[in-house]
Amino acid sequence: MSTLMAKNALLTLAILLAAADPCLAADSAPVGLSVRTFAVLIGAIAGLFALAWAAKKYGPYARVRRSIGLDIIGQVPVGARANLALVRVGRSVLLIGVTQNTVTLIKDLEQGDFEKTIQEAGA
Repeated sequence: MSTLMAKNALLTLAILLAAADPCLAADSAPVGLSVRTFAVLIGAIAGLFALAWAAKKYGPYARVRRSIGLDIIGQVPVGARANLALVRVGRSVLLIGVTQNTVTLIKDLEQGDFEKTIQEAGA
């Protein structure tokens, strides 16, 4: 997906530069033109970041996560390539261990058990 975004960014930059080419040939003030071109470039880059954010938030993967009720609550690294993750699946909260090659269920908590454990840890 990132290569597609990079290609889109390069295509947008090429279009902007092609559109600015007649302006560059004019004998107007080059300082004002460079500021304008820079502003357009910054705007295009900001637009690309906004599109990437929207695709991540509302794209097909986000729809799948919402439809099956899957949400990552948090992750804690415990090694170079291992971490613990809390994952909410429906009404259950799963504590899983994730390494480079495996995913292991450590504890399955119901919603009420999870909230009680969090309150006890905070007290």
